[in-house]
Amino acid sequence: MKETRFKICRPVAATIIVVALAIAATAQDQVPFKGAMHGSDTDIAFTNSTVTVLTIGTGIGTHLGQFSFTQTVVVNFTDGHDAGSAVFIAANGDSIFTTLAGGGQATAPNEFDITEEHTITGGTGRFTGAHGTFKVTRHASGTTFLTSGTFDGTITPPGAVH
Repeated sequence: MKETRFKICRPVAATIIVVALAIAATAQDQVPFKGAMHGSDTDIAFTNSTVTVLTIGTGIGTHLGQFSFTQTVVVNFTDGHDAGSAVFIAANGDSIFTTLAGGGQATAPNEFDITEEHTITGGTGRFTGAHGTFKVTRHASGTTFLTSGTFDGTITPPGAVH
């Protein structure tokens, strides 16, 4: 009886180890993700304590090449923090979806430095199942409504998760 149990347990244990190692390798398998972006902001809704801002723009980045993006955030006037979501669309139509949170500091009247942390929640095409994080740092003008900046972080290698 002991020999039978050993013969069954050994393959099961080996399978568990292989699966665990594969999951750990996938979770750690990230590549650099960085680039530059610029666009324009439009205030689309107000409450007494918030403004919803739509940002539409373009940029260039690793794994995306030339891209367009759309971002919508709700900015809280009382503390300067924002939260929202964004979509980055490569020239071939593949996209990356993110959620984000951050905030800004006034650097001059109607001028703001903004830092936002994006969490990649998935995508389409070669970014299906993508995950990772990146930081956007940008400058926004409340006078011209233009914004520009850079992003830097990591992402699952394109096409790695399907």
